[in-house]
Amino acid sequence: MADLRSRKREKSIKGSFDVGRIMDEETSEANIKSQNIDNSQQTRMKSGKEGQDLMSSRRTVSESSSEDPGREGINASNGNGMWRNELKISADSCSAQPEKQQLQVQHTSLLHNERFSDIVDVVLRCALVTIFFKLETMWAFKREIHAEELWLYKNPRRPDIIKGGELLFWVIVAPLIVTVVFYVFTKDKRDFRAASWAWTLALCMNGFPTSLLKITVGRPRPDFFYRCFPDGVMVLNSSSTSDSSSILDFNCTGIASEINEGRKSFPSGHSSFAFASFGFIAYYVGAKLHAFDARGRGHTWRLCIAVIPLVIATLVAVSRTCDYHHHWQDVTVGAIIGLLTGYISYRQYYPSIFGPQAGKPSIRWPRRLGNKYDKQREADENGAGGDMLRRPLLGGKEQTKWY
Repeated sequence: MADLRSRKREKSIKGSFDVGRIMDEETSEANIKSQNIDNSQQTRMKSGKEGQDLMSSRRTVSESSSEDPGREGINASNGNGMWRNELKISADSCSAQPEKQQLQVQHTSLLHNERFSDIVDVVLRCALVTIFFKLETMWAFKREIHAEELWLYKNPRRPDIIKGGELLFWVIVAPLIVTVVFYVFTKDKRDFRAASWAWTLALCMNGFPTSLLKITVGRPRPDFFYRCFPDGVMVLNSSSTSDSSSILDFNCTGIASEINEGRKSFPSGHSSFAFASFGFIAYYVGAKLHAFDARGRGHTWRLCIAVIPLVIATLVAVSRTCDYHHHWQDVTVGAIIGLLTGYISYRQYYPSIFGPQAGKPSIRWPRRLGNKYDKQREADENGAGGDMLRRPLLGGKEQTKWY
């Protein structure tokens, strides 16, 4: 019995030991699990913090790339889940070089074309001036003088009221001064350039038809008789034609150069040059002041300022009849020639003085921009670009008489 009791006591002790061992094992396993859970939580927290840092870094890169105009921050994910920043192609990149080079080539070609056009314009003006002086030295046609018209050419000789040198000076200086004054107020280089080309072309073009008509018509001046016979004694051989009108064959005793100059009455060079130069000033100033278009209606002062140059040219033309150097027909035709050449030259560089775009220099359109030119012309004809009645004259606030 004692042995049995001892065995039971040993089994109970051993069982308690086994229970304790099992409990210790379970406790250790629980501790290990809790440690693993803590480690996993710490790992997750670290990974979350790294993710936040990565997202913030991505935002920073995106913002910096958006602020930089030359680059574009694009966060794109590749196959491995990695992020990359793509840059925008700049104007200096290799792929943009062909387009940039093409633009440079086009700009260079336009500059070359413009320079070539300027050279041609200068050469043409020089050629016209050379032809003019050459025609001035040529001998005029010898027109026959009838006895019944001799009184037209027997006026006394008088000195020039306005000498040729003085007129040449003012027809060049006057438009130059006017264009310079407008440039000082507007600072418009394109307008000054167009005006300079226009008035120089007007003077050069005017000289050719004037001199050509002088030597081909050969009409005697009002004082031709006293150029041919300075002493007033006429030496001639009279003859009769089939219609019983006598033709006077003068044997002039005067200076040959003055006699030849006496046969260049038609048309008047003073009149044509005066109206070419001062007529251009009238077109130019009148267009700037809108004296001839819809905006200038009701503004008498604009019209008065515009016609002042024409009054000056008229006085020059009338002076040629007062000193008996030209007939009234000569100065009239000379004025028409001057006005036509002045207006034609003006229209080469400016729109119509009667249109809504009067006073604005025209644009040199390359041939490849023909469609754009047509659109601009339609816009000009329709008065596009604002109310034509309210546009300012020389800049500043829009104003008219009616607003």
